[in-house]
Parts: sequence; C-alpha cells; structure tokens
Amino acid sequence: MVLLGGCSFGILSTFVKLSYEKGLSLADVTSAQAYFGAAILWLFLLIYKGTALLNGGGRIRRVSAAGIEQLKIKNKVSTRLRLILTGMASGAISICYYKCVEHMAASIAIILLMQYTWMSILLERFIFKIPVTGRKWLFVGIVLLGTILGSGLIGQRGTVDIAWSSIAYGLLAGFFYAVFILANGHVGNEMPAVIKSSWVVLGVVLLIMAVFPPFGKLVSLMHHQALPNYLKQVAVSGLLLGFFGMVLPPLLFASAIPKIGVALSSILGSIELPTAALCGYFVLQENISLWQLAGILFILGAIIIVNIEPKPNGQHRT
Repeated sequence: MVLLGGCSFGILSTFVKLSYEKGLSLADVTSAQAYFGAAILWLFLLIYKGTALLNGGGRIRRVSAAGIEQLKIKNKVSTRLRLILTGMASGAISICYYKCVEHMAASIAIILLMQYTWMSILLERFIFKIPVTGRKWLFVGIVLLGTILGSGLIGQRGTVDIAWSSIAYGLLAGFFYAVFILANGHVGNEMPAVIKSSWVVLGVVLLIMAVFPPFGKLVSLMHHQALPNYLKQVAVSGLLLGFFGMVLPPLLFASAIPKIGVALSSILGSIELPTAALCGYFVLQENISLWQLAGILFILGAIIIVNIEPKPNGQHRT
C-alpha cells in the first residue's frame, strides 16, 4: 500500500507538466486537484458511513459507557483541527511543488522535494527531542551529495540557467512535506482512514480557496467560446490529480503507515523519486544523464541505510 501510494505521488509532476502544456495555470491545477479530490473522497466517506450504518447500527446500542467516552475522545475537536492543519500543509506542498515544476524539469523538481527526508530529521529533533545520530548526519551528507549529482549541473557544458525561485519553491515543498509526514504520523491514527483523510482534505481545500479564490477564471471566460474547452481540460486534470494526489495516497498511507511504522514507510515511499524521474523520461521526453541517475540512486540508498535498524549482536543483557 505504501509503495502504491508513493508511485501515485510520483506521477503527479508528469500530470502537472501535461496540464501546463494544455494552457492551464498553477491556480487551475491546484484548484482542480483540491476540489475534485475532495469531491471523490467525500463521496467515499458518504458510502463508508452509509455502509457502517447499515452493517453496524445494531451494535451501537451495545457499546459500554466507557466505550462511548473513548469514542468521544477520539473524535474531539482538537484532533479534527490538527488534521485540518495537516491538510493545509499538504495543500502548501501542492502549491510550492507545482510552482517549481512550472519552470523546472520534473526529474529535478522531485529531487528538491525529496529533501524532506533530512528536514524531517531536524524537525523530529526540535519537536520530539529525538537525537540526531552520527548515522543520520551521514545520511544528510549523502542526500546533499545526491542532490548535487541529480540536479544535472555536473557534466553540463557552458552556462546553466538556474531558476533560483524554482529551487526555493522546491525546497519549500520539501519542508511542508516533512511537516505533513510528521503530523500525519502522530495525529488521528485512531480514526478510520477515510474519516481521517476527509478532515485532511478539508484543510487542503480551505488553503487552496484562500490562496486562489474559486470561480475567478470562470467569470472571465463566461462569455467566450473557450469556456467549454477550459472546463474539459480542468475536469480531466482535476480527476487525475485529485484521485492520484488527494484520494489514493492519503487513504493508503493512513491505513498502512501506523501498521508498518514511519521508518519502513519512508523506505518504501522513496519509490516516488524514480517514478517521477522515469515518467519524466518516458512521457515528457526529459533527458536523464548518468550523473542524475547516480544522484537518484544515492538518495534512495541513503533513505534505506538510515532507516535500517542495526541487528542485535545476539547477546542479551539480564
């Protein structure tokens, strides 16, 4: 499930690039993803609640008083608010990452996004007081080396035009990704995946609506013949980005990560990196040099190494 969720995230940059080629803007892409994704997920939520009501309605009466109190604690307002804030971090990922993809190759943008790996280590240190071991510092160094190799700067002849603003957006996306992963791993784990994801997606919608007020472009196109074609393109992009970006990965991660842990999940989730690079190569015809391929392998190897627990030496203390 985590592998499938990582692959789902990995193909998003390709969908975004194709949407830009059809004339859609950053506001169009992010808004379509948020609204269509929310509509699909909330439809799943209605089906889930309807099924639970039909199949489990008779069991509700047999819940003990202690069980009722436990249910109240699980659904308290503070948890919902924290899930909404988690969703806002997810929405910020979309805005920053898609802005980065707008002026940068998808295979490079995904490497900037993968900086969430070492950023999450620092956030764990400052928020949860988890010490940074020597192995983790080694991991940070390997990731940075992999980023330099994967950027495509090595081996280039002549001057290279670097969009520093795109690099900044890519790193911001990585930061918000680190925030999202930490929050998603510590908030609302007692809720069913579809309910937890529905509150997260509400946060995404609220942030997107605040940054890009809805229906602005629709009004400007209302009296033009371009409106039907625009709505068709938005619908196609919205369905693809909404399902693969806001419905499938959150549901899979919410179900699987609490069962296998954050460490193993980060190893499996790193499939997002080669997925994005390969989609950029085969679909968008983006070039990937041997240096960039080496950088990708460096980052994947670093993620695996830092999350492998050392084996016990076989001796047990009494």
